[in-house]
Amino acid sequence: MSHVDATTEPTSSSRPIALITGATSGIGYEMADRLARRGYDLVLASRNLERMNEIRDRFAESGTQVVAIQVDLTGIEAARFLYDEITRRGFAIDVLVNNAGFGVWGDHVEQDPQRVEQMLGLNVVALTTLCGLFGKDMKQRGRGYILNVASGAAYQPMPRIAAYGASKAYVLNFSEALAKELEDYGVSVTVLSPGATDTGFFDAAGMEVSEAGPMSKKFRMSAGTVAQIGLDAMFDRRLSVIPGFLNNLLAFSVRLAPRSVVAAIVKRLADSVTADSA
Repeated sequence: MSHVDATTEPTSSSRPIALITGATSGIGYEMADRLARRGYDLVLASRNLERMNEIRDRFAESGTQVVAIQVDLTGIEAARFLYDEITRRGFAIDVLVNNAGFGVWGDHVEQDPQRVEQMLGLNVVALTTLCGLFGKDMKQRGRGYILNVASGAAYQPMPRIAAYGASKAYVLNFSEALAKELEDYGVSVTVLSPGATDTGFFDAAGMEVSEAGPMSKKFRMSAGTVAQIGLDAMFDRRLSVIPGFLNNLLAFSVRLAPRSVVAAIVKRLADSVTADSA
Protein backbone atom coordinates (compact mmCIF):
# COMPACT_ATOMS: atom_id res chain seq x y z
CA MET A 1 0.00 0.00 0.00
CA SER A 2 1.55 3.28 -1.04
CA HIS A 3 -0.24 5.56 1.39
CA VAL A 4 -2.90 5.88 4.04
CA ASP A 5 -5.24 8.67 5.02
CA ALA A 6 -3.68 11.98 5.99
CA THR A 7 -4.38 13.86 9.18
CA THR A 8 -6.51 16.97 9.00
CA GLU A 9 -4.71 19.90 10.57
CA PRO A 10 -5.05 22.84 8.19
CA THR A 11 -2.73 25.81 8.49
CA SER A 12 -4.43 29.17 8.26
CA SER A 13 -1.47 31.48 8.77
CA SER A 14 0.25 33.52 6.09
CA ARG A 15 3.69 32.22 7.02
CA PRO A 16 5.78 30.43 4.39
CA ILE A 17 5.45 26.65 4.30
CA ALA A 18 8.17 24.01 4.14
CA LEU A 19 7.53 20.40 3.15
CA ILE A 20 9.98 17.91 4.67
CA THR A 21 10.08 14.19 4.00
CA GLY A 22 11.58 11.93 6.65
CA ALA A 23 11.32 14.58 9.36
CA THR A 24 10.62 12.34 12.35
CA SER A 25 14.27 11.87 13.33
CA GLY A 26 17.88 12.67 12.44
CA ILE A 27 18.72 15.31 9.87
CA GLY A 28 15.09 15.75 8.81
CA TYR A 29 13.90 16.52 12.33
CA GLU A 30 16.76 18.98 12.88
CA MET A 31 15.82 20.75 9.64
CA ALA A 32 12.18 20.91 10.71
CA ASP A 33 13.18 22.43 14.03
CA ARG A 34 15.40 25.05 12.39
CA LEU A 35 12.85 25.97 9.74
CA ALA A 36 10.18 26.36 12.42
CA ARG A 37 12.43 28.72 14.33
CA ARG A 38 13.04 30.60 11.10
CA GLY A 39 9.29 31.31 10.80
CA TYR A 40 8.04 28.49 8.59
CA ASP A 41 4.93 26.41 9.04
CA LEU A 42 5.58 22.78 8.23
CA VAL A 43 4.12 19.93 6.23
CA LEU A 44 5.70 16.66 7.38
CA ALA A 45 5.49 13.46 5.33
CA SER A 46 6.37 10.14 6.92
CA ARG A 47 5.00 6.69 7.74
CA ASN A 48 5.27 7.45 11.46
CA LEU A 49 2.08 9.38 12.23
CA GLU A 50 2.49 9.11 16.00
CA ARG A 51 5.91 10.70 15.90
CA MET A 52 4.74 13.46 13.52
CA ASN A 53 1.88 14.29 15.87
CA GLU A 54 4.35 14.55 18.75
CA ILE A 55 6.41 16.99 16.70
CA ARG A 56 3.27 18.94 15.78
CA ASP A 57 2.31 19.32 19.43
CA ARG A 58 5.82 20.33 20.44
CA PHE A 59 6.16 22.98 17.72
CA ALA A 60 2.66 24.32 18.38
CA GLU A 61 3.94 25.71 21.68
CA SER A 62 6.04 28.23 19.73
CA GLY A 63 3.27 29.08 17.24
CA THR A 64 4.37 26.83 14.39
CA GLN A 65 1.52 25.08 12.62
CA VAL A 66 2.29 21.56 11.42
CA VAL A 67 0.39 19.37 8.98
CA ALA A 68 1.26 15.68 9.32
CA ILE A 69 0.61 13.48 6.30
CA GLN A 70 1.12 9.77 6.75
CA VAL A 71 2.52 8.34 3.54
CA ASP A 72 4.84 5.52 2.51
CA LEU A 73 6.96 7.15 -0.17
CA THR A 74 8.44 3.84 -1.31
CA GLY A 75 5.21 3.23 -3.24
CA ILE A 76 5.10 4.06 -6.93
CA GLU A 77 2.12 6.45 -6.67
CA ALA A 78 2.95 7.83 -3.23
CA ALA A 79 4.68 11.04 -4.32
CA ARG A 80 1.74 11.94 -6.55
CA PHE A 81 -0.64 11.24 -3.67
CA LEU A 82 1.35 13.56 -1.41
CA TYR A 83 1.36 16.34 -4.00
CA ASP A 84 -2.38 15.96 -4.67
CA GLU A 85 -3.15 15.99 -0.93
CA ILE A 86 -1.14 19.16 -0.36
CA THR A 87 -2.62 20.83 -3.44
CA ARG A 88 -6.14 19.87 -2.37
CA ARG A 89 -5.60 21.72 0.90
CA GLY A 90 -4.47 24.82 -0.94
CA PHE A 91 -0.91 24.92 0.42
CA ALA A 92 1.82 26.64 -1.59
CA ILE A 93 5.13 25.01 -0.73
CA ASP A 94 7.95 27.53 -0.46
CA VAL A 95 10.66 25.07 0.62
CA LEU A 96 10.84 21.40 -0.40
CA VAL A 97 13.28 19.23 1.56
CA ASN A 98 13.70 15.72 0.15
CA ASN A 99 15.39 14.11 3.14
CA ALA A 100 13.75 10.67 3.37
CA GLY A 101 15.94 7.78 2.32
CA PHE A 102 17.58 4.59 3.52
CA GLY A 103 20.28 2.09 2.59
CA VAL A 104 20.62 -1.69 2.47
CA TRP A 105 23.97 -3.14 3.52
CA GLY A 106 25.61 -6.25 2.05
CA ASP A 107 26.48 -7.79 -1.31
CA HIS A 108 23.86 -6.74 -3.83
CA VAL A 109 23.12 -10.26 -5.09
CA GLU A 110 22.33 -11.36 -1.52
CA GLN A 111 19.89 -8.54 -0.77
CA ASP A 112 16.11 -8.84 -0.78
CA PRO A 113 15.05 -7.54 -4.23
CA GLN A 114 11.82 -6.09 -2.85
CA ARG A 115 13.72 -4.13 -0.21
CA VAL A 116 16.09 -2.77 -2.85
CA GLU A 117 13.13 -1.74 -5.03
CA GLN A 118 11.59 0.07 -2.06
CA MET A 119 14.87 1.86 -1.42
CA LEU A 120 15.13 3.01 -5.03
CA GLY A 121 11.48 4.02 -4.99
CA LEU A 122 12.15 6.31 -2.04
CA ASN A 123 15.68 7.54 -2.78
CA VAL A 124 15.18 8.07 -6.51
CA VAL A 125 11.59 7.90 -7.79
CA ALA A 126 9.80 9.80 -5.00
CA LEU A 127 12.45 12.52 -4.89
CA THR A 128 12.38 12.96 -8.66
CA THR A 129 8.59 13.14 -8.78
CA LEU A 130 8.30 15.61 -5.91
CA CYS A 131 10.95 17.84 -7.49
CA GLY A 132 9.02 17.78 -10.76
CA LEU A 133 5.60 18.53 -9.31
CA PHE A 134 6.52 21.12 -6.68
CA GLY A 135 9.35 22.52 -8.81
CA LYS A 136 6.87 23.30 -11.58
CA ASP A 137 4.64 25.18 -9.12
CA MET A 138 7.65 27.12 -7.84
CA LYS A 139 8.71 27.97 -11.39
CA GLN A 140 5.25 29.33 -12.15
CA ARG A 141 5.33 31.48 -8.98
CA GLY A 142 8.88 32.63 -9.67
CA ARG A 143 10.31 31.61 -6.29
CA GLY A 144 11.15 28.64 -4.13
CA TYR A 145 13.86 26.49 -2.60
CA ILE A 146 14.54 22.77 -3.03
CA LEU A 147 17.03 20.92 -0.84
CA ASN A 148 17.82 17.31 -1.78
CA VAL A 149 19.82 15.11 0.57
CA ALA A 150 22.35 12.93 -1.23
CA SER A 151 25.40 11.43 0.52
CA GLY A 152 29.17 11.30 0.47
CA ALA A 153 28.53 7.87 -1.04
CA ALA A 154 27.51 9.66 -4.25
CA TYR A 155 31.11 10.43 -5.20
CA GLN A 156 32.47 6.92 -5.76
CA PRO A 157 31.35 3.31 -6.33
CA MET A 158 30.28 1.74 -3.03
CA PRO A 159 30.82 -2.04 -2.76
CA ARG A 160 28.64 -3.64 -0.03
CA ILE A 161 26.09 -0.87 -0.39
CA ALA A 162 26.15 -0.58 -4.17
CA ALA A 163 22.55 0.31 -5.00
CA TYR A 164 22.38 2.89 -2.21
CA GLY A 165 25.54 4.61 -3.40
CA ALA A 166 24.26 4.60 -6.97
CA SER A 167 20.94 6.09 -5.86
CA LYS A 168 22.75 8.95 -4.14
CA ALA A 169 24.95 9.52 -7.19
CA TYR A 170 21.68 9.93 -9.09
CA VAL A 171 20.42 12.46 -6.53
CA LEU A 172 23.65 14.45 -6.80
CA ASN A 173 23.69 14.63 -10.60
CA PHE A 174 19.93 15.11 -10.96
CA SER A 175 19.88 17.93 -8.40
CA GLU A 176 22.76 19.84 -9.94
CA ALA A 177 21.18 19.56 -13.40
CA LEU A 178 17.75 20.59 -12.10
CA ALA A 179 19.32 23.60 -10.41
CA LYS A 180 20.56 24.85 -13.77
CA GLU A 181 17.16 24.32 -15.37
CA LEU A 182 15.38 26.36 -12.70
CA GLU A 183 17.93 29.03 -11.79
CA ASP A 184 16.54 31.55 -14.30
CA TYR A 185 13.04 31.29 -12.78
CA GLY A 186 13.78 32.28 -9.20
CA VAL A 187 13.95 28.68 -7.96
CA SER A 188 17.05 27.42 -6.15
CA VAL A 189 18.05 23.74 -5.95
CA THR A 190 20.75 22.66 -3.51
CA VAL A 191 22.11 19.17 -2.89
CA LEU A 192 23.49 18.23 0.53
CA SER A 193 25.95 15.30 0.65
CA PRO A 194 26.68 14.33 4.27
CA GLY A 195 29.36 11.92 5.33
CA ALA A 196 28.91 9.68 8.36
CA THR A 197 26.28 11.33 10.56
CA ASP A 198 24.98 10.37 13.99
CA THR A 199 21.52 9.14 12.96
CA GLY A 200 19.73 5.81 12.80
CA PHE A 201 20.97 5.16 9.25
CA PHE A 202 23.53 2.51 10.13
CA ASP A 203 21.14 0.44 12.24
CA ALA A 204 18.40 0.68 9.60
CA ALA A 205 20.85 -0.45 6.91
CA GLY A 206 21.82 -3.51 8.94
CA MET A 207 25.42 -2.40 9.55
CA GLU A 208 27.16 -3.59 12.71
CA VAL A 209 29.71 -0.81 12.75
CA SER A 210 33.19 -1.38 14.17
CA GLU A 211 33.97 1.01 17.02
CA ALA A 212 37.50 1.33 15.64
CA GLY A 213 36.41 1.98 12.05
CA PRO A 214 35.80 5.19 10.11
CA MET A 215 32.02 4.96 10.59
CA SER A 216 32.09 4.70 14.38
CA LYS A 217 30.15 7.20 16.47
CA LYS A 218 33.26 9.13 17.46
CA PHE A 219 33.86 10.11 13.84
CA ARG A 220 30.29 11.05 12.94
CA MET A 221 28.97 14.60 12.60
CA SER A 222 25.89 15.54 14.58
CA ALA A 223 22.57 15.63 12.73
CA GLY A 224 22.04 19.20 13.90
CA THR A 225 25.32 20.39 12.44
CA VAL A 226 24.63 18.72 9.10
CA ALA A 227 21.09 20.15 8.99
CA GLN A 228 22.32 23.68 9.67
CA ILE A 229 25.00 23.44 6.98
CA GLY A 230 22.42 22.19 4.49
CA LEU A 231 19.89 24.91 5.23
CA ASP A 232 22.52 27.65 5.18
CA ALA A 233 23.65 26.45 1.75
CA MET A 234 20.05 26.30 0.53
CA PHE A 235 19.22 29.85 1.59
CA ASP A 236 22.54 31.03 0.11
CA ARG A 237 21.39 29.38 -3.15
CA ARG A 238 24.51 27.22 -3.35
CA LEU A 239 24.49 24.37 -5.85
CA SER A 240 26.11 21.70 -3.70
CA VAL A 241 27.55 21.30 -0.21
CA ILE A 242 29.50 18.58 1.60
CA PRO A 243 29.61 19.08 5.39
CA GLY A 244 33.03 18.79 7.01
CA PHE A 245 36.60 19.35 5.84
CA LEU A 246 37.55 15.67 5.75
CA ASN A 247 34.41 14.75 3.79
CA ASN A 248 35.23 17.45 1.25
CA LEU A 249 38.80 16.21 1.02
CA LEU A 250 37.67 12.64 0.40
CA ALA A 251 35.16 13.69 -2.27
CA PHE A 252 37.84 15.72 -4.04
CA SER A 253 40.57 13.08 -3.79
CA VAL A 254 38.55 10.30 -5.42
CA ARG A 255 38.27 12.43 -8.55
CA LEU A 256 42.03 12.26 -8.99
CA ALA A 257 42.48 8.48 -8.80
CA PRO A 258 41.47 5.85 -11.41
CA ARG A 259 37.98 4.54 -10.71
CA SER A 260 39.23 0.96 -10.48
CA VAL A 261 41.59 2.01 -7.70
CA VAL A 262 38.86 3.95 -5.90
CA ALA A 263 36.48 0.98 -6.07
CA ALA A 264 39.15 -1.34 -4.63
CA ILE A 265 39.93 1.04 -1.78
CA VAL A 266 36.26 1.52 -0.91
CA LYS A 267 35.77 -2.24 -0.91
CA ARG A 268 38.56 -2.65 1.65
CA LEU A 269 37.11 0.15 3.75
CA ALA A 270 33.66 -1.45 3.58
CA ASP A 271 35.09 -4.76 4.74
CA SER A 272 36.72 -2.98 7.70
CA VAL A 273 33.46 -1.34 8.78
CA THR A 274 32.16 -4.53 10.37
CA ALA A 275 35.44 -6.44 10.65
CA ASP A 276 35.72 -6.66 14.42
CA SER A 277 32.00 -7.36 14.91
CA ALA A 278 31.93 -10.39 12.60
